[in-house]
Amino acid sequence: MIDNTSFALHVLKDRCTGCGLCADSCAYNAIRFDEYPEIDPSVCRLCGSCVQNCPAEALQIDTPDTPTAPQEKTTGVWVLAETVGNALAPVTKELLGKAAVLAEKLHQDVEAVLVGYGIAALADELAAYGAKRVHLAEKAELAAFVEENQAHAVVEIVKECRPEILLVGATQRGRGLSARMAALLHTGLTADCTELDIDTASGLLLQIRPAFGGNLIATIKTPHCRPQMASVRPGIMKAPERRTSLKAEIIRHELPGFESDKRIRLITETADATGGGTLGNSRIVIGIGRGVKSKETVDRIRQWATRIGAAVAGSRAAVEAGLIDARLQVGQTGQAIAPELYIAIGISGQIQHTAGIAGAKTIIAINPDRTAPIFHVADYGWAVQAEEALSELGI
Repeated sequence: MIDNTSFALHVLKDRCTGCGLCADSCAYNAIRFDEYPEIDPSVCRLCGSCVQNCPAEALQIDTPDTPTAPQEKTTGVWVLAETVGNALAPVTKELLGKAAVLAEKLHQDVEAVLVGYGIAALADELAAYGAKRVHLAEKAELAAFVEENQAHAVVEIVKECRPEILLVGATQRGRGLSARMAALLHTGLTADCTELDIDTASGLLLQIRPAFGGNLIATIKTPHCRPQMASVRPGIMKAPERRTSLKAEIIRHELPGFESDKRIRLITETADATGGGTLGNSRIVIGIGRGVKSKETVDRIRQWATRIGAAVAGSRAAVEAGLIDARLQVGQTGQAIAPELYIAIGISGQIQHTAGIAGAKTIIAINPDRTAPIFHVADYGWAVQAEEALSELGI
């Protein structure tokens, strides 16, 4: 007998007719019959399909009583500034543009938080892209990126100032950092959002992202915790025009409670060049897929890319085949890009890949399979083998 007396999903035995529709509709096989339906709490995901399919309304899910709103006042749409060398990362500028739209709907200000060492000059750059207020913290311990130290510094500022929303770039650094911050702040985090909006009725942030392999679009809200946190991939949002006439109030934080993590000591730091250009800043990107069969063909594609000033990327299949570096993967589990021209060579065009190129202005597909899904999203198509196409191009 399964003990599910304290589980949120209950069977109302006085209503149950024993029809079995609840068990048939359960995608997780979490319901089995004896005299009445029995729910296995270790398997059930509380998806609600059984509740919806029960004609006798004999199943119900209890929802805990929770406060309808945070107890303390919060204000401001914040962007966590990420730096690349001595400059702002492109995703930071993109997030400031989206933050301005969200802030206007909430009648609040756009603010940025900037932590590090020797980075004060970037406060003016944040202002030029729309930040009305910049929260600046400089410490020698923050000169190198150590996730634990960065997270504790930002969290201390957030706890002091209590923003309504905090946006983070879903970059190689931002993914781990945002998750760590959300845990420290005891709030939710929606990762890899493709769109953000404000619910006009509740004022909540609508965090929109693909789910179930891109087959569904999920809209997620964070009604009970603050800040409402979301991360967004680079290349998804549009950066605003840079205006040097804009100025921001700069608030310096001394971080009296900050302590660097003594368990971690940075020994050395080396910049590792992946080759083929930087995807986020490239006007032209050539994507390599499963249809590219050899490293010799990849070398020819790289020669062509150098000739036309393009960066080289790849699908997940190309990464798994060892043809392209994992850091240059484009798609749902890689980067999102928005070049002027994207040339897909040997890429089938499944949703997992096309989710990462939705922002491309023009797409050219080269694939011998005329029925490949890539041709449905491409502006121009060429149904030939990769090697044949390169030969025709004189490469």
